Amino acid sequence: MNNFDWNAIRAFLCVVEHGSLSGAARELDVSQPTLGRQISRLEQQLELRLFDRRQTGFELTDQGKRLVAEAQSLARSASNFRRSVELEKTAAPLQVCTITLGEWGLHFLSGRTDELLADLTGLRIELFADDAFWDLSRNAADIAIGNRQPSHSHLIAQKLGNRNFFVYASDRYLRMHPEARNPGTWATQSWAGYCGARARLKSAQVLKHILNGIDCRFSVNSSVALLNLLKSGEAMGVLPDWIGEHEGLVRLSNEPLSQNTSWLSFHERLRLHPQLSELKRRLVGMFRSRYELTDAGLKTL
Repeated sequence: MNNFDWNAIRAFLCVVEHGSLSGAARELDVSQPTLGRQISRLEQQLELRLFDRRQTGFELTDQGKRLVAEAQSLARSASNFRRSVELEKTAAPLQVCTITLGEWGLHFLSGRTDELLADLTGLRIELFADDAFWDLSRNAADIAIGNRQPSHSHLIAQKLGNRNFFVYASDRYLRMHPEARNPGTWATQSWAGYCGARARLKSAQVLKHILNGIDCRFSVNSSVALLNLLKSGEAMGVLPDWIGEHEGLVRLSNEPLSQNTSWLSFHERLRLHPQLSELKRRLVGMFRSRYELTDAGLKTL
């Protein structure tokens, strides 16, 4: 197999993921005809038919299905190589470290960058707020903080702690609605919750159970907007304790309504780079300290 194009593997996997040329072409920023030719050329090189072209989209053949795992491994290796090369370019003015975390994590971390980067020169931090768990095996990020433990053997995971969800409201809301302290009245209260993609989050599911079919007065697709609504006194809401206990709000539920486990994961190669390894260590320490402070406060109430 001569003149093999490694970019064709990425194209193949992208079509597999989207099930169509149109979606894959948008993600790869190429035209559909260009992507179609790339897939056809790959099939010619492999001397295999990878897809059945149907009106409903591109459907993997049995041969294509058996090659997906190997293609993913090849793409991962190529991506690892590219990122490793980037990390070895020590002469570059700034070394980039990409961190993906939920919007609450971004809210917490963005106000503490001085603590995070103190004495770490030559580093540039990219913070991506995304409540969907990023697959570090594709090198989408160097460090991920989320609620899922990674399963890939080349990724290292550290447990940050277990976090609980409670109902919170502001003093202003409670002055106007003193009965809100009684859970029996919650179905009649004004609530702020999530809409859009964030409606799948744990706190949104907890609120859905509380309201049992009743719509929220406010629905937002931003965690910071949700927090602002609660602090303004316009509504009640469900928050993770490590946020709600530190924003001047009143916790209304005595027992946790649900729980998540928080994880930090990273590539093994970060251990070879002292500054990135130190950055990871600080991240772990900052989140664990916040969680411990939250737990200590809850025990005193």
